[in-house]
Amino acid sequence: MNMILRLEREDDWRAVELLTREAFWKEENIEKIGIGCDEHYLAHTLRTAPEFVPELDFVAEVDGNLVGNVMYSMSYVLKPDGTRHDVLNFGPLSVLPEFQGKGVGSALMRHSLKTAARLGYGAVIFFGHPTYYPRFGFKEAREFGITTCKGNNFPAFMAMELIYGDLDGVTGTYHESPLFNVDAEKAKEYDTQFSQKCHL
Repeated sequence: MNMILRLEREDDWRAVELLTREAFWKEENIEKIGIGCDEHYLAHTLRTAPEFVPELDFVAEVDGNLVGNVMYSMSYVLKPDGTRHDVLNFGPLSVLPEFQGKGVGSALMRHSLKTAARLGYGAVIFFGHPTYYPRFGFKEAREFGITTCKGNNFPAFMAMELIYGDLDGVTGTYHESPLFNVDAEKAKEYDTQFSQKCHL
């Protein structure tokens, strides 16, 4: 498979949202949140957010078609003394279903993390699948003394230093962009711009 990784362009936006919608759509989500997924709406809103990091917004292209995307945004750890320590957050990480399990997601992760380190970003903290992301070097955030904004820890809450020692002495609570608390009604409204999914 001949895959090209490059930065997302404005003329990719619609295709990225389409592939993100395909990557995350689940029929069972309709009963829970009223829509099959909201990640494509998150991708749409993140691009104009002050926290968005455009130099880490990569797409994967195969035979001229976009098959994957990863986005990054700024977040921070609020330390006990009230100061903030800036870190990266990533997501959505999207791969078309027919290309999942073929190394597209791994390629996007390794390329973006390497680029982030080269650009001087110190660490990444995020919520993700605890059996997938440790292969890239992620550990449970509890190992760094960092909790969620509500003071919790669990395996899906992970962190990784990109620059050795960046999280030394950085304890506290993690805070990501408020856009990650997706407005379900706005996501449903935005989804009407896409072709309707067939419900089983």
